[in-house]
Amino acid sequence: MPPDRTPELPSQRVEAVLRARISEGEWQSEERLPSVAQLAEEYEVARSTVIAALRRIEADGLVVIVSNWGTFRT
Repeated sequence: MPPDRTPELPSQRVEAVLRARISEGEWQSEERLPSVAQLAEEYEVARSTVIAALRRIEADGLVVIVSNWGTFRT
């Protein structure tokens, strides 16, 4: 069995943390997540890094990104 690996890219780390927060129920269905700018500041990464993480999470149906409105928990 391979050892547990810490995600290597910043966007993967942000994605992993956001997925954990979602699975722990931090945001309820249809609740708005913090803005990209807020998350970028919180995780000390570029906004593009947060966007990349959120897009992968959206692809799995956990959130929906609404342009000019925000990201919402599905």
